[in-house]
Amino acid sequence: MKFYPYKIIFMISIIGCLASNVIYSQEMDKKETNDSNPLSSFERLIGGEWHLQGNYQTFAWGVGKLSVKSESYFIVGGEPQKAAEGIWFWHPKERKIKGYFTAINMPVELFDYTTVFEDNTMKSEIKSYSSNGIEDKYIETWEFTDDNSFEWSLFSKSMDGEKKVMGGKFIRSVDSSGSK
Repeated sequence: MKFYPYKIIFMISIIGCLASNVIYSQEMDKKETNDSNPLSSFERLIGGEWHLQGNYQTFAWGVGKLSVKSESYFIVGGEPQKAAEGIWFWHPKERKIKGYFTAINMPVELFDYTTVFEDNTMKSEIKSYSSNGIEDKYIETWEFTDDNSFEWSLFSKSMDGEKKVMGGKFIRSVDSSGSK
């Protein structure tokens, strides 16, 4: 068998071009996924504990940043008691951010969120369900005032319009090193 070095060089250059094209394509897919992640506005909530009057919430990314997990705690006798947990995610068919949360020791057991971000505000339409299936509707807004606080407002929705029923300022606690 005769040795043709130019054929080997040609094959190596073809393989190199194909490999670099695949790597470039994968990097572009990663960049597009990061830049176009509909959940990217949740980034400001990740880390620390968000406190409001004897309770707090935590937020963490789910696998691949395809969801955001949240847990809510009440402080009872100086100890945290988990009161609710849930997840937000991008619903590919509905093309919306959806969230489902369950709660204990509250008049409501299930929350169904549809959430949008507008500038520095997170707005959610919420349907809540009691244990016997009674549905109530709410609008919730989180207006971010800086990196470590947001104004929270909850409005009930009825035939008569919207009425503010709760609100307050959540403040993120940071550890002594300044980390979130």
